[in-house]
Amino acid sequence: MPAAPAATCFPGTHAGFADGFDWLRQRLDAEELGAAARYNVELVFEEIVANIVNHGAVRGQELQVRVTLQSLAALIVLTFEDNGIPFDPCQRTEVPMPAKSLAEAQLGGLGLMLVRRAASTLRYERTADGGNRLAVTVRRERAG
Repeated sequence: MPAAPAATCFPGTHAGFADGFDWLRQRLDAEELGAAARYNVELVFEEIVANIVNHGAVRGQELQVRVTLQSLAALIVLTFEDNGIPFDPCQRTEVPMPAKSLAEAQLGGLGLMLVRRAASTLRYERTADGGNRLAVTVRRERAG
């Protein structure tokens, strides 16, 4: 039987991000995850929460983030909820492949591509109360 989901809430700030990431690591320490699956879960958390913190704030409103972690037999499901500006990452197109040289490289813009590669599925919805909800599934491999 799957474990009950665990959840945390934190302010959409850099300090809140750090607290949320500490929470995630503690939860993952209790899981039997292979290194690749753990890396993918941490990568998804880092990229999604960083985007919320850096780009999601509504002027004059305190940004709040809620993350739920559910551990299933074959999957880890992370659900991100925030009260920020509407943003559906499922509707964003892929960025062009990285530059061939350092001189051509642009900073940023690759986070969603990394999330798509790490995740099995992404589902977005705008909630009835005007928030964002993004569910991301990552396949798990057992440690061993």
